[in-house]
Amino acid sequence: MKNFQNYSKYYDILYKDKNYPDEVRFIQKVLKRFSKKKVASIISLGCGSGNHEVLLAKKGYRILGIDRSETMLSAFQKKIDAQRLGKRIELARVDVGKFKTPRRFDCAISMFNVVGYQTENKQFENMLKNVNRSLNVGGLLMFDCWHGSAVLKDRPTDRIKEMVIGDRHIVRLTSSKLDFEKNIIEISFKVMDIVNSEIKDIVKEVHPIRFWSIPELGYFLEKAGFELVNVSNFLEVKSKIADDKWDIFVVARKFK
Repeated sequence: MKNFQNYSKYYDILYKDKNYPDEVRFIQKVLKRFSKKKVASIISLGCGSGNHEVLLAKKGYRILGIDRSETMLSAFQKKIDAQRLGKRIELARVDVGKFKTPRRFDCAISMFNVVGYQTENKQFENMLKNVNRSLNVGGLLMFDCWHGSAVLKDRPTDRIKEMVIGDRHIVRLTSSKLDFEKNIIEISFKVMDIVNSEIKDIVKEVHPIRFWSIPELGYFLEKAGFELVNVSNFLEVKSKIADDKWDIFVVARKFK
């Protein structure tokens, strides 16, 4: 089953409580700390419905958003049109392992664990190869992902998330299964859209997501022409990685 098809309809609702402004401020803090030159242009890999990118565009960056989901890009385009950001944001519907850009960018970002969806080595290698081609020498690649040792220490559990909007009740059931051999968590989502106690829609999707070790990430980055610059807990740029926090943030620099 392909990811982010019908599930995309509920994406912005389910993540309405995600603190995108704080995450964008964190991105800017990382750029200020590690970029050797002023960053004016950003390519966003797996941009989804564009919540980070809209905020970055409003701060003056030029953005190219790449995603393979038509429904996600359609939601993103509506935000671009509504906020008149067409001169600052371009969109391309393509897989992160297959894109080509006519120009080079100062920075690449890949937020909300897009890297985890590169479950095969070749997928990740292709993504990094294409990012390298799209960046100026010295440009930064930044992404969040799941740290393997934390995942194995604090195993995934079944969860329920509920959002109430007037007479509408959105319920998401999440169950997870670990694949130790492939370093993958197979996450099953079931979303129910309930209006006045009547189920109007049910969506089911399975998302395999990979978790990583730091040496593994360093190997693939160096192979693709990047040096590993910094790894921290997500939103804590100066922190040492904790073994009880899944989310880490990786900064790499293109050296060739």
